[in-house]
Amino acid sequence: MISVSDTLRIISEEAKIIGKEKLDILSCNGLVLAEDILSKDYLPPFDKSAMDGYALRSCDTLGISDENPKGFKVKGVIKAGQWCTESIKEGEAYKIMTGAPIPLQADCVIEVEKVTTEGDKVYLYNEVKEENHVIKFGEELHPGNLVLHKGSEIRPAEIGLFASLGYKEVEVYKRPVVGLIITGDELVAIEDSIGQGKIRNSNEYAITSMLTTMGIKVLSFGIVKDDKAVLTKVIKEALEKTDVVITSGGASAGDYDFVEDILKEIDADIKFNSVAIKPGKPISFATYKDKLFFSLPGNPLSAITTFEQFIEPACKKIMGKEQYMKEEFPVILAEDFKVRKGRVKLIYVRLVKENNNYYAYKIGSQSSNKLTTISKANGVLIVPEDYTYMKAGEVLQGRFIFK
Repeated sequence: MISVSDTLRIISEEAKIIGKEKLDILSCNGLVLAEDILSKDYLPPFDKSAMDGYALRSCDTLGISDENPKGFKVKGVIKAGQWCTESIKEGEAYKIMTGAPIPLQADCVIEVEKVTTEGDKVYLYNEVKEENHVIKFGEELHPGNLVLHKGSEIRPAEIGLFASLGYKEVEVYKRPVVGLIITGDELVAIEDSIGQGKIRNSNEYAITSMLTTMGIKVLSFGIVKDDKAVLTKVIKEALEKTDVVITSGGASAGDYDFVEDILKEIDADIKFNSVAIKPGKPISFATYKDKLFFSLPGNPLSAITTFEQFIEPACKKIMGKEQYMKEEFPVILAEDFKVRKGRVKLIYVRLVKENNNYYAYKIGSQSSNKLTTISKANGVLIVPEDYTYMKAGEVLQGRFIFK
């Protein structure tokens, strides 16, 4: 049985980027850039108005005041997307919309709220400075400027930026294809009735959901009965077709827990088969050629916990994310907590922010078969292995889940 820190270190050492691919920008949300993005153009490509107002020459406004207003003849209206070919002259103005090109010889814009109109004239009551409310040509970017560096995570803002720069596709680090195998004679499909000794297959849906939330493609092999020959065939197929394989169930030392024996028979390199954590002690990790193999416990709470604790960071690292480890922060206990000594405990709690501090509240039983527990939680409390009793007011580390 190895420590949680050693577990994370070993998995991190084996989780490597698997390649790059060009994707349409709308398929890139949550992925990581595998290339630097350079500007192709000047942005903006022309002087443009930052406001709805009137474009004119700043030199024509010198000396204007409330006591000495001045009228300008309005030559026309310039809308966004419309180009004005005429130069503005002394005493003239153009009504202009936000984003519209500034007419030739004009160098400033005054807001509509600061003028009055009468017939074809607009009256100003104060001087206007040069470049007032004008966004200058190339003010944001020049061709060849570095806009986003390789390794940047892509969010909706970056997708909009790609579009503004004329990038329909970008190169990103590949997401792994994950094979999911759920084992156990006790499992039935979710639409089936629960018979004697049977439970519904919840782990396939919970784990698939966690993977697809990360944008990862899942190849599910469904429920595989506790038959060694059948399970061996399915594991070999999964290793051939996917980058990461996850099994749920069959990870312990019972008579019908075959996963470790199968890994040995196919010459997989088993890194560990037990971790000092609760819930989730019987988790195994192995490598087979360039593939990663995780065998999770069958109990639903244990399966979700070990996935979130160990597999999610590994998948993020494979996808090129620099921040792939779980972010922890100080949490104040709002109640007394009692646990058994011996392993790191992940206690599901409700985290509440009060006066810029996070407080942990109990949510009930932590039994590894109870999904109702985790459905009430938004975080976990991380309890070191030598702790048994913690009083309200003590501070431990915690983190949010499913974020």
